[in-house]
Amino acid sequence: MTAGEEQKRERRFLKAVTGLTGLTLVSRVLGLVREQVRAALLGTGAAADAFGLAILIPNLLRRFLAEGTVSTAFVPIFTGYLRKGDEEETRAFLSRFVTLISVVATATCLLGVLITPWLIETFFSSRFGEVEGKVELTVALTRMMWPYLALVSFGALLKAILNTHGVFSPSGAAPVLMNLCVIGCGLGLAERLPDPSYGLIGGFLLGGVVQVAFQVPFLLRSTPTRFHFDLHFADPGVWRVLRLMGPGVFAAGVWQVNIFVSQWIAATLDGGSLSSLQYSVRLQELVLGLFVVSVSQVSLTALARQVAAGEEEAVRETLRLGLRLVLFVTIPATAALLVLGEPIVRLLFEAGEFDARSTSMTVLALKFHALGLLPIAVARVTQQVLFARKDQRRPAAVAALAVAANVALCFALSATDLRHGGIALAGSLSAGLQALLLALIVRRDLGPLGGGAILGRVLRQALAAAAMVAALAALAGVWSPPDTRAALAGWVAFSCAAGAAVYLATAALLGAGELGKLRGRGDPSA
Repeated sequence: MTAGEEQKRERRFLKAVTGLTGLTLVSRVLGLVREQVRAALLGTGAAADAFGLAILIPNLLRRFLAEGTVSTAFVPIFTGYLRKGDEEETRAFLSRFVTLISVVATATCLLGVLITPWLIETFFSSRFGEVEGKVELTVALTRMMWPYLALVSFGALLKAILNTHGVFSPSGAAPVLMNLCVIGCGLGLAERLPDPSYGLIGGFLLGGVVQVAFQVPFLLRSTPTRFHFDLHFADPGVWRVLRLMGPGVFAAGVWQVNIFVSQWIAATLDGGSLSSLQYSVRLQELVLGLFVVSVSQVSLTALARQVAAGEEEAVRETLRLGLRLVLFVTIPATAALLVLGEPIVRLLFEAGEFDARSTSMTVLALKFHALGLLPIAVARVTQQVLFARKDQRRPAAVAALAVAANVALCFALSATDLRHGGIALAGSLSAGLQALLLALIVRRDLGPLGGGAILGRVLRQALAAAAMVAALAALAGVWSPPDTRAALAGWVAFSCAAGAAVYLATAALLGAGELGKLRGRGDPSA
């Protein structure tokens, strides 16, 4: 590959990443506003835990039927059909696969509604039952939430189809609409229903419908792909996806067990532990979603094309580029959350039912969740190489090991003075194990990846982050965080801007900046 061809490919990749990042930024900011509405309406009280569990249980299955397992198995197979160019064969495969997922998702929702009372009373009634009405509210909210699974599963399939055709903006905009629905329903229905949590659940259901409806016109206008209802599942392409999904289903299964166990442990701790962990995770996901998710999503489609074309060097370069970009963002983000976590949580959430105790509990979890940003980012980008090569088995094995470590650590650390903070720390440590194992596997498959150069750049970026921390500490020494909300907003905004400026300037001086690449003007050989 010539330098010119490499630069063009890199710029196409960055254009897709930056375009999707812009939409994802809006979505994550609105997701944060959604959590602010939740915090103001529910705080970390009984309704907050009930709502948190209600949205957790159906969402656990999203990894099976939505953007996780299905997408990573579907995209490489669908890419192969598109390369063959047989429209009739492609339409038949797509129709049968979409029908299969829709039927399975609907049946799962019906079963979920039936078993919800048993599920809640068996696993969560011990501490929930100590508060009158908490178990009953959890059951009612969870039953309402189940149809969201079918809606989000179908929406994720539309997203995967559009992404395979290189169309990313609709799938980036759909979550924006969903968050607007939750915010609107939460605020608009809070005083009209027995509990504000019912309005939030209604917003999720409306958002699921809107997400699907919004993507359909883009599918019709921007792609030649069409499908219809077809119950003939004996299609070779469908079976290839299902076989490829097998290890992914196992991996998703163990991760969902992991989440379920960690939330179950949190539910046995002090009241508010479960909801404070979820508020903290929202901030972690905000950082990851601003850039890491976009890099990971674009990487999969790019890597699938490169693997199908046999372009091994292009695969290595795409992986290197993805890693460099996510490391450049997550290193300073980790440092910033550790230093500014308390004023950020206070600014974003402390209002209404969310009091000083809620802030303290959320900050404790956030400090440990922040440590997981870098390993989660590395794992998400690295595993896309294996998914593009239609290898789900080794990522599944790695996930199983990481989950086993996480569950053991959750039990051990939550029993210490860390309490729910130990659950957050367990997640970060297990993410580090997963990232390390995936990196070793990919290094063995692809050969040298320039790890020495990447490590050197990471060390220089860490020095730049240290300079940022020193600058923030000096700022706090002469201007402490104010008490009033408006003044605190100005303090946080100025601190974040000043910290970012120090980091970018120091990284550039040390030769570890990536800003030029983010603008599409970087030297690809750097």
